[in-house]
Amino acid sequence: MSDDQLLRRYLDHLTEVCNYARNTVRAHRRISATWAAFLRTQRGHGIERASAEDLLAWIEHREVASVKGSTIAKELCVFRTLYGYLQRSALVFGNPAASLPEYICNPPAEKLVLSVEECFAMLRAFDTDSPLGLRNYLIVALLWSTGLRNSELCALNWGDIDLDEAVLVVRKGKGGKQRQIFLNDRVCGDLKRYRRELCPHDGPARPVFYALSVNAPDAEDFKRLSTHRVDDIVRLHARDVVGLDKPVNPLTFRHTFATHMLEAGVDIADIKEIMGHEQQTETCVYLHVTMEAAKRFLNDHLANPSKYQ
Repeated sequence: MSDDQLLRRYLDHLTEVCNYARNTVRAHRRISATWAAFLRTQRGHGIERASAEDLLAWIEHREVASVKGSTIAKELCVFRTLYGYLQRSALVFGNPAASLPEYICNPPAEKLVLSVEECFAMLRAFDTDSPLGLRNYLIVALLWSTGLRNSELCALNWGDIDLDEAVLVVRKGKGGKQRQIFLNDRVCGDLKRYRRELCPHDGPARPVFYALSVNAPDAEDFKRLSTHRVDDIVRLHARDVVGLDKPVNPLTFRHTFATHMLEAGVDIADIKEIMGHEQQTETCVYLHVTMEAAKRFLNDHLANPSKYQ
Protein backbone atom coordinates (compact mmCIF):
# COMPACT_ATOMS: atom_id res chain seq x y z
CA MET A 1 0.00 0.00 0.00
CA SER A 2 1.36 3.44 -0.92
CA ASP A 3 2.15 6.18 1.60
CA ASP A 4 -0.78 8.23 0.30
CA GLN A 5 -3.18 5.33 0.88
CA LEU A 6 -1.83 4.65 4.38
CA LEU A 7 -2.10 8.29 5.38
CA ARG A 8 -5.59 8.62 3.91
CA ARG A 9 -6.81 5.68 6.01
CA TYR A 10 -5.07 7.08 9.10
CA LEU A 11 -6.58 10.55 8.70
CA ASP A 12 -10.04 9.07 8.03
CA HIS A 13 -9.65 7.11 11.27
CA LEU A 14 -8.82 10.28 13.21
CA THR A 15 -11.82 12.09 11.73
CA GLU A 16 -14.50 9.39 11.73
CA VAL A 17 -13.54 7.16 14.67
CA CYS A 18 -11.54 9.39 17.02
CA ASN A 19 -13.58 12.51 16.20
CA TYR A 20 -10.50 14.70 16.32
CA ALA A 21 -10.96 18.43 15.78
CA ARG A 22 -10.33 19.74 12.29
CA ASN A 23 -7.21 21.64 13.29
CA THR A 24 -5.80 18.55 15.02
CA VAL A 25 -6.37 16.41 11.93
CA ARG A 26 -4.77 19.12 9.81
CA ALA A 27 -1.69 19.08 12.06
CA HIS A 28 -1.46 15.28 11.83
CA ARG A 29 -1.77 15.49 8.03
CA ARG A 30 1.00 18.07 7.77
CA ILE A 31 3.41 16.26 10.11
CA SER A 32 2.71 12.85 8.59
CA ALA A 33 3.22 14.18 5.05
CA THR A 34 6.53 15.77 6.11
CA TRP A 35 7.57 12.46 7.68
CA ALA A 36 6.70 10.57 4.49
CA ALA A 37 8.71 13.03 2.40
CA PHE A 38 11.68 12.72 4.77
CA LEU A 39 11.62 8.93 4.56
CA ARG A 40 11.37 9.00 0.78
CA THR A 41 14.11 11.58 0.13
CA GLN A 42 16.48 10.98 3.04
CA ARG A 43 16.01 7.32 3.91
CA GLY A 44 15.07 5.75 0.59
CA HIS A 45 11.82 4.05 1.58
CA GLY A 46 8.25 4.75 2.67
CA ILE A 47 6.18 4.81 5.85
CA GLU A 48 5.60 1.06 5.83
CA ARG A 49 9.30 0.24 6.19
CA ALA A 50 10.19 2.87 8.81
CA SER A 51 12.43 1.80 11.68
CA ALA A 52 13.71 3.12 14.98
CA GLU A 53 16.85 4.29 13.14
CA ASP A 54 14.64 6.48 10.98
CA LEU A 55 13.11 8.13 14.05
CA LEU A 56 16.58 8.81 15.43
CA ALA A 57 17.58 10.28 12.06
CA TRP A 58 14.43 12.44 12.14
CA ILE A 59 15.28 13.84 15.58
CA GLU A 60 18.82 14.66 14.48
CA HIS A 61 17.52 16.18 11.23
CA ARG A 62 15.12 18.45 13.12
CA GLU A 63 17.72 19.42 15.72
CA VAL A 64 20.14 20.44 12.96
CA ALA A 65 17.34 22.64 11.61
CA SER A 66 17.12 24.28 15.09
CA VAL A 67 13.58 23.02 15.71
CA LYS A 68 12.51 23.33 19.36
CA GLY A 69 12.46 20.18 21.49
CA SER A 70 8.79 20.74 22.33
CA THR A 71 7.95 20.76 18.61
CA ILE A 72 9.90 17.56 18.01
CA ALA A 73 8.06 15.95 20.94
CA LYS A 74 4.72 16.80 19.29
CA GLU A 75 5.93 15.26 16.05
CA LEU A 76 7.00 12.10 17.86
CA CYS A 77 3.52 11.97 19.37
CA VAL A 78 2.01 12.01 15.88
CA PHE A 79 4.35 9.20 14.78
CA ARG A 80 3.44 7.15 17.84
CA THR A 81 -0.28 7.58 17.13
CA LEU A 82 0.21 6.91 13.42
CA TYR A 83 2.12 3.66 13.84
CA GLY A 84 -0.09 2.53 16.68
CA TYR A 85 -3.06 2.74 14.32
CA LEU A 86 -1.21 1.15 11.38
CA GLN A 87 -0.04 -1.77 13.50
CA ARG A 88 -3.46 -2.38 15.09
CA SER A 89 -4.97 -2.36 11.60
CA ALA A 90 -2.33 -4.85 10.35
CA LEU A 91 -1.18 -2.33 7.75
CA VAL A 92 2.44 -2.52 8.97
CA PHE A 93 4.28 -5.26 10.82
CA GLY A 94 6.63 -3.31 13.08
CA ASN A 95 6.07 -0.21 15.17
CA PRO A 96 9.24 1.93 15.21
CA ALA A 97 7.68 4.29 17.80
CA ALA A 98 6.75 1.51 20.24
CA SER A 99 9.56 2.42 22.64
CA LEU A 100 8.44 6.03 23.01
CA PRO A 101 6.68 6.46 26.37
CA GLU A 102 3.00 7.33 26.29
CA TYR A 103 3.48 10.42 28.44
CA ILE A 104 5.66 12.04 25.78
CA CYS A 105 2.44 12.34 23.78
CA ASN A 106 0.34 13.82 26.53
CA PRO A 107 2.81 15.69 28.74
CA PRO A 108 1.70 17.59 31.83
CA ALA A 109 2.35 21.28 32.18
CA GLU A 110 6.05 21.95 31.95
CA LYS A 111 7.80 21.73 35.31
CA LEU A 112 11.06 23.32 36.30
CA VAL A 113 13.92 20.80 36.22
CA LEU A 114 17.51 21.58 37.14
CA SER A 115 20.45 20.27 35.19
CA VAL A 116 23.02 18.04 36.88
CA GLU A 117 25.50 20.93 36.82
CA GLU A 118 22.99 23.30 38.47
CA CYS A 119 22.41 20.75 41.23
CA PHE A 120 26.13 20.41 41.85
CA ALA A 121 26.45 24.20 41.82
CA MET A 122 23.86 24.33 44.60
CA LEU A 123 25.81 21.79 46.66
CA ARG A 124 29.23 23.34 46.07
CA ALA A 125 28.02 26.76 47.25
CA PHE A 126 27.41 25.56 50.83
CA ASP A 127 30.09 26.10 53.48
CA THR A 128 30.09 22.60 54.93
CA ASP A 129 32.69 23.61 57.53
CA SER A 130 29.97 25.51 59.40
CA PRO A 131 27.09 23.79 61.24
CA LEU A 132 24.42 25.66 59.27
CA GLY A 133 26.19 25.06 55.98
CA LEU A 134 26.55 21.34 56.60
CA ARG A 135 22.92 20.99 57.64
CA ASN A 136 21.61 22.93 54.65
CA TYR A 137 23.93 21.08 52.28
CA LEU A 138 22.47 17.78 53.44
CA ILE A 139 18.93 19.06 53.03
CA VAL A 140 19.56 19.78 49.35
CA ALA A 141 21.62 16.62 48.85
CA LEU A 142 18.83 14.45 50.24
CA LEU A 143 16.11 16.22 48.25
CA TRP A 144 18.03 15.68 45.01
CA SER A 145 19.25 12.12 45.65
CA THR A 146 16.03 10.65 47.08
CA GLY A 147 13.11 12.63 45.65
CA LEU A 148 11.71 13.17 49.16
CA ARG A 149 8.78 15.50 49.62
CA ASN A 150 9.50 18.54 51.78
CA SER A 151 7.15 17.26 54.50
CA GLU A 152 8.83 13.82 54.45
CA LEU A 153 12.27 15.35 54.86
CA CYS A 154 11.13 17.48 57.81
CA ALA A 155 9.49 14.47 59.48
CA LEU A 156 12.67 12.36 59.39
CA ASN A 157 13.94 11.07 62.73
CA TRP A 158 17.27 9.35 63.29
CA GLY A 159 15.37 6.13 63.88
CA ASP A 160 14.29 6.27 60.24
CA ILE A 161 17.85 6.08 58.90
CA ASP A 162 20.18 3.07 59.04
CA LEU A 163 23.58 4.52 58.22
CA ASP A 164 25.28 1.11 58.32
CA GLU A 165 22.96 -0.28 55.65
CA ALA A 166 22.57 3.10 53.85
CA VAL A 167 18.80 2.87 53.98
CA LEU A 168 16.18 5.53 54.74
CA VAL A 169 12.58 4.67 55.65
CA VAL A 170 9.81 7.17 54.98
CA ARG A 171 7.23 6.48 57.69
CA LYS A 172 4.99 9.47 57.10
CA GLY A 173 4.55 9.47 53.36
CA LYS A 174 1.54 10.85 51.51
CA GLY A 175 -1.56 8.85 52.35
CA GLY A 176 0.23 7.15 55.24
CA LYS A 177 2.24 5.00 52.83
CA GLN A 178 5.68 3.86 53.97
CA ARG A 179 8.60 3.16 51.67
CA GLN A 180 12.31 2.41 51.76
CA ILE A 181 14.95 4.40 49.88
CA PHE A 182 18.62 3.51 49.47
CA LEU A 183 21.21 6.21 50.01
CA ASN A 184 24.27 6.67 47.81
CA ASP A 185 27.69 6.38 49.43
CA ARG A 186 28.42 10.12 49.33
CA VAL A 187 25.18 11.15 51.04
CA CYS A 188 25.49 8.35 53.59
CA GLY A 189 29.03 9.45 54.45
CA ASP A 190 27.95 13.08 54.79
CA LEU A 191 25.08 12.04 57.06
CA LYS A 192 27.52 10.16 59.29
CA ARG A 193 29.68 13.26 59.57
CA TYR A 194 26.64 15.44 60.25
CA ARG A 195 25.43 13.16 63.03
CA ARG A 196 28.90 12.84 64.53
CA GLU A 197 29.49 16.61 64.62
CA LEU A 198 26.01 18.01 65.30
CA CYS A 199 23.90 15.21 66.75
CA PRO A 200 26.28 12.93 68.70
CA HIS A 201 23.80 12.05 71.47
CA ASP A 202 20.58 11.92 69.48
CA GLY A 203 18.15 9.13 70.13
CA PRO A 204 15.97 7.52 67.46
CA ALA A 205 13.08 9.92 68.12
CA ARG A 206 15.17 13.06 67.56
CA PRO A 207 14.61 15.00 64.30
CA VAL A 208 17.37 14.74 61.73
CA PHE A 209 17.01 18.39 60.75
CA TYR A 210 16.45 20.89 63.53
CA ALA A 211 16.79 24.64 64.05
CA LEU A 212 20.29 25.99 64.57
CA SER A 213 20.76 29.51 65.86
CA VAL A 214 23.38 31.59 64.10
CA ASN A 215 24.42 33.03 67.47
CA ALA A 216 24.29 29.73 69.31
CA PRO A 217 24.73 26.92 66.77
CA ASP A 218 25.28 24.33 69.49
CA ALA A 219 21.98 25.01 71.26
CA GLU A 220 20.29 21.71 72.11
CA ASP A 221 16.59 22.51 71.88
CA PHE A 222 16.23 20.27 68.80
CA LYS A 223 13.23 22.10 67.40
CA ARG A 224 12.25 20.38 64.17
CA LEU A 225 12.61 22.45 60.99
CA SER A 226 9.32 23.45 59.39
CA THR A 227 8.52 22.95 55.70
CA HIS A 228 8.35 26.74 55.35
CA ARG A 229 11.89 27.09 56.68
CA VAL A 230 13.23 24.40 54.34
CA ASP A 231 11.50 26.15 51.45
CA ASP A 232 13.25 29.40 52.42
CA ILE A 233 16.64 27.67 52.74
CA VAL A 234 16.41 26.20 49.24
CA ARG A 235 14.87 29.25 47.57
CA LEU A 236 17.23 31.84 49.05
CA HIS A 237 20.33 29.73 48.50
CA ALA A 238 19.47 29.19 44.83
CA ARG A 239 18.70 32.85 44.25
CA ASP A 240 21.10 34.79 46.47
CA VAL A 241 24.11 32.48 46.72
CA VAL A 242 24.15 30.41 43.52
CA GLY A 243 22.48 33.08 41.39
CA LEU A 244 20.06 30.79 39.56
CA ASP A 245 17.55 32.84 37.59
CA LYS A 246 14.64 30.48 38.26
CA PRO A 247 12.25 29.84 41.19
CA VAL A 248 13.87 26.82 42.86
CA ASN A 249 12.09 25.12 45.79
CA PRO A 250 12.08 21.63 47.38
CA LEU A 251 9.54 20.36 44.83
CA THR A 252 11.94 21.36 42.06
CA PHE A 253 14.33 18.69 43.34
CA ARG A 254 11.56 16.09 43.31
CA HIS A 255 10.92 16.83 39.63
CA THR A 256 14.66 16.87 39.00
CA PHE A 257 15.22 13.56 40.81
CA ALA A 258 12.57 11.80 38.72
CA THR A 259 13.85 13.23 35.45
CA HIS A 260 17.50 12.40 36.18
CA MET A 261 16.55 8.86 37.20
CA LEU A 262 14.61 8.39 33.98
CA GLU A 263 17.46 9.73 31.87
CA ALA A 264 19.88 7.42 33.70
CA GLY A 265 17.85 4.45 32.45
CA VAL A 266 15.78 3.63 35.55
CA ASP A 267 12.42 2.10 34.69
CA ILE A 268 9.42 4.32 35.40
CA ALA A 269 7.85 1.57 37.53
CA ASP A 270 10.89 1.67 39.84
CA ILE A 271 10.78 5.47 39.97
CA LYS A 272 7.12 5.22 40.96
CA GLU A 273 8.00 3.01 43.95
CA ILE A 274 10.88 5.21 45.07
CA MET A 275 8.68 8.31 44.94
CA GLY A 276 5.84 6.65 46.82
CA HIS A 277 3.15 6.87 44.15
CA GLU A 278 0.15 4.58 43.86
CA GLN A 279 -0.27 5.03 40.11
CA GLN A 280 2.31 5.44 37.35
CA THR A 281 0.36 8.42 36.03
CA GLU A 282 1.24 10.30 39.23
CA THR A 283 4.93 9.80 38.50
CA CYS A 284 4.58 11.10 34.94
CA VAL A 285 3.71 14.54 36.32
CA TYR A 286 7.25 14.78 37.66
CA LEU A 287 8.98 13.68 34.46
CA HIS A 288 10.42 16.00 31.86
CA VAL A 289 11.19 13.92 28.78
CA THR A 290 14.10 15.46 26.91
CA MET A 291 15.12 14.65 23.37
CA GLU A 292 18.15 12.86 24.80
CA ALA A 293 15.79 10.60 26.73
CA ALA A 294 13.72 10.01 23.60
CA LYS A 295 16.89 9.01 21.74
CA ARG A 296 17.78 6.57 24.51
CA PHE A 297 14.34 4.97 24.37
CA LEU A 298 14.70 4.53 20.62
CA ASN A 299 18.21 3.15 20.93
CA ASP A 300 17.00 0.62 23.51
CA HIS A 301 14.23 -0.33 21.12
CA LEU A 302 16.73 -0.72 18.31
CA ALA A 303 18.84 -3.05 20.43
CA ASN A 304 15.88 -5.23 21.38
CA PRO A 305 13.88 -6.33 18.31
CA SER A 306 11.42 -8.22 20.55
CA LYS A 307 9.88 -4.85 21.42
CA TYR A 308 8.47 -4.75 17.90
CA GLN A 309 6.07 -7.55 18.81
